[in-house]
Amino acid sequence: MTETSSEGRGLVQMVIEPSSSTARWFVGLGAWGLLLALLNLLGMAHPTQRISWAGVLSMGRLNEAFEAHATAPAFVASDAVFIALCGGLVALGFRSIANEDGSVAGFFRSLVDNSTWRALGSASDGLSHTVGAWCLLIGLVFYVVRGIMHTNWFDPGVYAVSAVLVAFGFALRALAMSESEA
Repeated sequence: MTETSSEGRGLVQMVIEPSSSTARWFVGLGAWGLLLALLNLLGMAHPTQRISWAGVLSMGRLNEAFEAHATAPAFVASDAVFIALCGGLVALGFRSIANEDGSVAGFFRSLVDNSTWRALGSASDGLSHTVGAWCLLIGLVFYVVRGIMHTNWFDPGVYAVSAVLVAFGFALRALAMSESEA
């Protein structure tokens, strides 16, 4: 196996035994994928079409990415593979988080009680942190509200807005954290 980091860990080992921050990303991305898969199975991920995960992930090479609700099967093999992949990400993330001091309960507690959400009401940690927190909140709320109102959880336009806001939120949060360490 080829070594890919200064610690001598190979790529497979880095995926199977993720770092603390990577494990959190695994849980978030996996949970988001499981939500999209469930909504797709219920016919609520897109207002008029069913998503073929094989088509989406292969950019149309393996299959058509979308089919009309009327003609598309309710469940296909790519649904099972996508659910297994997303479930695997969640399991890998939680396994790594469970080995930390705060464990899984501490992880869920940190989602609610952390400096980012407290920065929504106070600029004591810096303006970058406050603006970043608001960008995160607005991006997440926009995605959820738009998805609920228009049954449109899988839309490039919605992602274009929410992803930019969330990315700016994380970037400004990281900037604020690096300024506080300096």
